[in-house]
Amino acid sequence: MSQPPFHAQLRHQTDTIWEAIYTHPFVQEVGQGTLQRPAFTFFIRQDYLYLKEFARALCLGGAKADTLDTLAMFTEHAATVVRVEQTFHSNFAEQLGLTAEALEATSMAPTTRAYTRHLLTIAHSGTLGEIVAAVLPCYWIYWEVGQRLNQHIPADPMYAAWIQAYGNPAFGTHVHQQLMLVDRLAAQATAAERARMTEHFTHSCRYEFLFWDQAYHQTVWPV
Repeated sequence: MSQPPFHAQLRHQTDTIWEAIYTHPFVQEVGQGTLQRPAFTFFIRQDYLYLKEFARALCLGGAKADTLDTLAMFTEHAATVVRVEQTFHSNFAEQLGLTAEALEATSMAPTTRAYTRHLLTIAHSGTLGEIVAAVLPCYWIYWEVGQRLNQHIPADPMYAAWIQAYGNPAFGTHVHQQLMLVDRLAAQATAAERARMTEHFTHSCRYEFLFWDQAYHQTVWPV
């Protein structure tokens, strides 16, 4: 009997983390349109910083691409993240009363720094398969959350726009490309590399949970 695709194995092994994300009050309250604005403002400021580093990790993935198509995919995805920075998050920031200068002046909160260092370390020192496994949760979890919340759009226009962006079929195409790539690379990898890919994926899922938890509680450095 054949094994399920590698991405399905990753998903199964991290199921408890995914369930914790789905039921986290940040996610639940965005879906209900009841999340307090300070928590969302904190999230947007930190996500702005996170995505700059995420785009850099994607560029490093492109540098290790094993085919021209893979290089083109990473290039497109990195450019899309930069456009999100320039438009999507900037629009939210403006609605929240944040200037471009205020966004840039934001200090990285603990989870933001830890998560981005995790991604960039793997992007610099890991294989292409390890990089894809590490960045995959950012794609896949947001897509699944967007799909779930998209079933009942809240009346709050800001939260509705956020949900619809991540439930957008264009974003789903990017997710599908990464899922297919992680399966292809895992099939070529040694058992040891697949174990590292699983470990990186799991830690990134944990950081995704912590990123929302950090925003909900507006966690900053204690000292």
